[in-house]
Amino acid sequence: MSIKASVEMYLCAFHLGKWEADESVEDAYHRALNITAAQFHRMLRDDYATLQEKHADAIHRMYEAAGVNPKTATEAEKTSLRLRLMDEARKAGMRFPA
Repeated sequence: MSIKASVEMYLCAFHLGKWEADESVEDAYHRALNITAAQFHRMLRDDYATLQEKHADAIHRMYEAAGVNPKTATEAEKTSLRLRLMDEARKAGMRFPA
């Protein structure tokens, strides 16, 4: 992956992309964005704005699936949810970037 992995990318991979311990986080992240690896790399190179929109949409869907509206939630609510989602992913064996 050409860009630095973020915690949000990992969370999207786990919660939306249905990451499994025997696959790469990148593959699950592509599923979370509903794109192929080739589309991801093409967007990364040629259409970064669209890739950012897909990432933001995936985060929004992940938060809504967890019962939080990211547009109306307080920062404390978002932080609490983020920590809960990270804990769930860690329990399943996911390791987050440093």
